Amino acid sequence: MTTLITRLFEDQEKARYVKERAVFMGVPSRDMSVITKGSAEDDAGLTAKMQAAGVDDSALGTYLAHVKEGQAVFAVRATYKPLMAATKMRELLAKHDPLEAGNVVEDRFVPDGPQKASSILTEHPHFLTVPMHRTGYEGGPVTAGLGWPMLRARKPSNSVMKGGKFMSRSFWPMPLVSDKPRKTSVIEGGRHMSKSFWPMPLISRKPRKNSVIRGGDLPLSRALGWPPVS
Repeated sequence: MTTLITRLFEDQEKARYVKERAVFMGVPSRDMSVITKGSAEDDAGLTAKMQAAGVDDSALGTYLAHVKEGQAVFAVRATYKPLMAATKMRELLAKHDPLEAGNVVEDRFVPDGPQKASSILTEHPHFLTVPMHRTGYEGGPVTAGLGWPMLRARKPSNSVMKGGKFMSRSFWPMPLVSDKPRKTSVIEGGRHMSKSFWPMPLISRKPRKNSVIRGGDLPLSRALGWPPVS
């Protein structure tokens, strides 16, 4: 909902000062008008300006008489920007002593109509349709205009490559899976890698000992010839 607020001020300077204060509050400048008598404007021109600014019909005659004497009309379309714009504008206008206009309507509500989006083309043709007089194309799917079928019967395929090959086969001539028996070692002959540089057996079949010191389970001091107890 938009509130149309109009006030009459004693001169053009005061009305323009009010407009500057309203812009400082956040009211868009395009939503406000200051109407004064120009050097070459007649009554019809002034009336048309006031009607375009939203002045109520009941105030047109009174405002016109005052404007012709040098006063100025201030009009604002108070919307949602800023919040509570109508209340803030009424308070601002009251602080700057508007003139009494008599028994006229200076505040009224008007419904907000739908905002019509501007067209990027002048005659509103379809954006992707070329005019028939230029190409002979009567409209319809783009594929039909180019001579392409919309649907094509395709055979099922297990591969995205033509012929059903695996992608790796195009640059790797060897088979991907081998039928040879599996080996326990990657080294030919089945040897462990350690046997190539360690000639001794990795596992011994000798009986295990409880001590790494020759002689069995002896204290370390016995191996050095020291008595365990002095």
